[in-house]
Amino acid sequence: MYTWRNWRGTKNIRELENVREATSYAIQSQYSASEKILALAAGFQARIDPHADIDLFYDKMFNIYTAEGVGLDNWGVILGIGRTIEGPPVYDCFGFFGSELAPFNQKPFVPDLSSIPPFYITLGDESFRLLLLYKALANISASDAATQNKLLSVLIDTGAGGFSGAAYVLEVGTMVIRWVFETFLTAEQLAIFRVAGTLARGAGVGWELFAVDPKKVFGFFGSNNQPFNQAQFVPDKSLVRGV
Repeated sequence: MYTWRNWRGTKNIRELENVREATSYAIQSQYSASEKILALAAGFQARIDPHADIDLFYDKMFNIYTAEGVGLDNWGVILGIGRTIEGPPVYDCFGFFGSELAPFNQKPFVPDLSSIPPFYITLGDESFRLLLLYKALANISASDAATQNKLLSVLIDTGAGGFSGAAYVLEVGTMVIRWVFETFLTAEQLAIFRVAGTLARGAGVGWELFAVDPKKVFGFFGSNNQPFNQAQFVPDKSLVRGV
């Protein structure tokens, strides 16, 4: 029901109680022929019409596919996950030439992760939207391998978060599964996956994440990797284990 408009200005005349009445319900009948009053009413209506604000609210707050900023934060409250998530630990350790790690007598072979403070990442809108959509899907999904692979495809197929290349889930041991990404992951991508990718994992099931670009690492003849002196061995931190 449009208070300030007659039936000719409504989108759906079935919403009107009386289509025979050509004037607005907000204007008394004795003023319905006054051009000035009608013009004032029309101008007032144009300035307070709630439709634009309703559409804006829907796009920026309610619709998870188009929401921004506070709107996505609100979805985070609904789905029980925040924009700021724990990232991979920031540490350095010994590594041979080409690994971009520390040389001899500079760092330990394996760092004591218990002594490293947590590292947090605040996601941008697009990365956070991906995490929210994945969380919503994981909330209603089973934890079998087939479902895990379908959930993993969400990360790749949406194009959000910059994920690319092949990715899949393997069973690599008793009560242990491994997510394989055939590409190197950034710190933010790894943080997203550590939160999102393991959401539908079964209780008591351990997990590993292996991220490596086959085109950028050494491999022997027949492996379709690179030959000697063309690429590094699989870099440190490519295999991440969880519990």
